[in-house]
Amino acid sequence: MKRILCALLACAVCTTVAVGFAGCGCSNNNNSEPGYIVSATEPDLKNDDFGFFIIDSDELMLTKYTGSSKDIVIPETYNNYKITVIGKSVFNGSDIKSVTMPDTIKEVQDYAFSSCPELTSVKFSNNLQVFGNSVFFNCPKLTEIEIPTSVKKLGTRTFSATGIKNIVIPKSTTLTSIDEFVFYQCQQLTEVTIPETVTNINENSFADCPNKITIKAPKGSYAQNYAKVNNFNFVETAVN
Repeated sequence: MKRILCALLACAVCTTVAVGFAGCGCSNNNNSEPGYIVSATEPDLKNDDFGFFIIDSDELMLTKYTGSSKDIVIPETYNNYKITVIGKSVFNGSDIKSVTMPDTIKEVQDYAFSSCPELTSVKFSNNLQVFGNSVFFNCPKLTEIEIPTSVKKLGTRTFSATGIKNIVIPKSTTLTSIDEFVFYQCQQLTEVTIPETVTNINENSFADCPNKITIKAPKGSYAQNYAKVNNFNFVETAVN
């Protein structure tokens, strides 16, 4: 009898843990699998437009959009919580046109805005630190992006197959690396400004971009050498 009761108790605990994770919009799948589908069930909190997962006593993750507006304004707070994370695949494949993020947002997770064919405008949080993988993958009408100085990481394929024409990575950013395929297949990209803080650029960061790219960077920087090795144009910029 004791063994049976223990087994039942163990099952109950496992079920509780599973339900606890179900609301977060995160998948337990292997990281190598595409993150297009959010595996959330019902959010912990929701209003007429959004669903949220409770991260802790102060913060929420946006995990679901149920509104009808094509111009998305993400709220700064909800029910006395700060909204700090945009979860995986929340807007993936939707027909939204613009996004405005509050300054409370610190992270945008994988595929959050991927394959949005009508997306043309994004206003980032001034405190955004992390872009996940493929955040804006395949958003061909997104032609202008202003990367905030707070950014520390650009994930794989973050801006791949967007319509961006030029990118400026701010001098004051703490970003040190441009990972593989970040700007893969950007059909209109012609110019990238890179500060001396960047000391690593993957050889495939600009793969399959049809135009010859001009890199603007300080003389003697890693970016200058990268431009030379990869036969890009180079234009010297001031260090400060």
